[in-house]
Amino acid sequence: MYAGKELNRARLERGLTLRKLAAFADTSSAAISQIETGKRGVSFERLQSLLNLTEHRLVTIPTKAKTPGEVAEFIRDALVAENPVRAYRAFIAYSITLLRLDPVVRLALTLNRPESTGDPVYDAAIAALIQHWLSHDSLPAPTWVHEDSLTLPFPAHLGERVPSHDEVPPAFLEHNVLFPLETLVNPVF
Repeated sequence: MYAGKELNRARLERGLTLRKLAAFADTSSAAISQIETGKRGVSFERLQSLLNLTEHRLVTIPTKAKTPGEVAEFIRDALVAENPVRAYRAFIAYSITLLRLDPVVRLALTLNRPESTGDPVYDAAIAALIQHWLSHDSLPAPTWVHEDSLTLPFPAHLGERVPSHDEVPPAFLEHNVLFPLETLVNPVF
């Protein structure tokens, strides 16, 4: 688990500065920063108490599947390493993972907004993917999925070919990501 990253995400989502959270926690902003960056370990109890101050809490989900944040980080690392094939395969693999999950687990796993992959097309595609698989079971998408920054200003595509609009699921069209449904359910590597 990325305890520091979760604390950082929760703090930023709540709009708290390091100094403000530190004041609430009766500690220093340096201590909070060290926890967030992984330079200082933190007990479960301490992490939960800090998260409580951000109006968040730790939960467990009965799955080994990755969160959108973990997938986004993997894609970002692949893109930085100039390995677009690895990034694309991670995206497709995540689609298959989401498809196979119990719908309630799928919803719980995708509640938190991932950090950017560094590529707006992948950021929009991850949001579209989550919206697509949640709507598949008539589940609501988390609010972060509908953020304006996760909709491309112009249509773009992932993969080697540009699919026709009738091949693209509605969630992907909404995010201006042209990606065929067939590849989501029957990927070819």
